[in-house]
Amino acid sequence: MKRPTDSSKSNKDSKIIIIGSSTGGVDALSTILKRFPADCPPTVIVQHTGEDFGGGLIDLLSRLCPARVVAAQNGLVLESGLVCIAAGYRQHLELSSGTPLRARLTEGPPVSGHVPSVDKVFLSARPIASRVVAAVLTGMGRDGAEGLLALRQAGAATFVQDERSSVVYGMPRAAWQLGAAQRQVPLVRMASTLLGASSIQK
Repeated sequence: MKRPTDSSKSNKDSKIIIIGSSTGGVDALSTILKRFPADCPPTVIVQHTGEDFGGGLIDLLSRLCPARVVAAQNGLVLESGLVCIAAGYRQHLELSSGTPLRARLTEGPPVSGHVPSVDKVFLSARPIASRVVAAVLTGMGRDGAEGLLALRQAGAATFVQDERSSVVYGMPRAAWQLGAAQRQVPLVRMASTLLGASSIQK
């Protein structure tokens, strides 16, 4: 039985983890999330996937992750122990900058070729960049590169998956070449890197 999140808990000062992934991302996310504790920092994920696969992805990751895994919802409070995933949506996922921090779903054209877009969620987090730990995982194209750079320039901790452990090194390469990431991280170390940057020990 998973521990329910405490809706009364303020997320005013907590770190938040934001992850973007595409091709190969399901396995990468599985590897990472099964290493997250039940009380992990609020975690927001955009995974490029077909419209019919979002629900299955939530079910899979929910079985693997000790924390609570849910589909992104408009107005969802982002709190400790919660992993919020946008996959197979026709809307972008963004973050509100109010208190408490919430997810919001917005209409709009593709950004970097995608709806939902990794760039879109990263850029929406710029007002709280000092609290953000962000990563771009395996995937084709360059979605997330510009947004990750903007977050790093605003004070966020930023990482990309390394080439050797990526199924497709397109998105991480684009972000790395742009100078958007502080470090390239092997997949097996990504969970501990994200948690460590969030001051959470495994």
